[in-house]
Amino acid sequence: MSTSEPSLLASRVIVFRSGGLGDLLLTLPLLRELENLFEEVIMCVPNKYHFLISEFSNKPILFDLDQGETELLKLAAGSEVVAFWNDPAWIREWKELGVEKVHVFNPRPKGDLHFSRLLIERFRKPKTRTKLNQIWFNHGKEIPSQFSKNLWIHAGSGGVDKNLPLLEFIHLSEQWIGKFPQSEVFFSFGEADLELHDQFLRLDVSSKPRIQNKLFSSLDDFFVSLRNHKGVFAGNDSGPSHLAAMLGFETHVWFRCTNPKVWSPLGPSVKIYQTDSPSSKIL
Repeated sequence: MSTSEPSLLASRVIVFRSGGLGDLLLTLPLLRELENLFEEVIMCVPNKYHFLISEFSNKPILFDLDQGETELLKLAAGSEVVAFWNDPAWIREWKELGVEKVHVFNPRPKGDLHFSRLLIERFRKPKTRTKLNQIWFNHGKEIPSQFSKNLWIHAGSGGVDKNLPLLEFIHLSEQWIGKFPQSEVFFSFGEADLELHDQFLRLDVSSKPRIQNKLFSSLDDFFVSLRNHKGVFAGNDSGPSHLAAMLGFETHVWFRCTNPKVWSPLGPSVKIYQTDSPSSKIL
């Protein structure tokens, strides 16, 4: 079901975006380009991401991907479609309904070209990486201070193989509060991190006065809290790390099994570390 009724324009693109938070965030530069190229942009994404798209831009018309595409099929004629799955039967159905072109992207491309640049290249001359490394979300208040010594750590991710060992982040937190006497460290956990959160709570560090933690039950709550953070962010290759980078925070990200040339977060102050880089390296 849509959040508003689209008009019948000759220049329309319908974007179907499934996947995790990081996948969505790395698609936002393409969304910005599509807004410049088409009169009407329709984003069909899971409902839980609708508020995030609205924070990014008020131009797209939003549909819930989990509710199916029946209403969107009525808008096929004259439209172009962007999708991240290659289903010949699905593509044929849309073309039979009058879609002018279907742009299919590989959600897990090979090679070393950054994912966001790969998407943009299909529609226009690609932006340089420098132009992509900007602040993508408006804070509504002030740009976060890069001089605050508070540290936000998100120790989990959507895949266990991506995670730096929790004890590495614990070690970082203890060194951090030792080096910066007035600082605080905040550990966040999401719905994919229940076991990791339980593990954290069993450790003595969880009860130290300058170390806080929260298990977030919703993405919008996480976003609001992160946007109000003043300080530095550290985490794995995960959606929260991408979000912190696009909010403009000094962001430190560890990559263990994915290619940072393709999947590194976009932001003005991002530092990448490989598996063998100890977390204390950021101090």
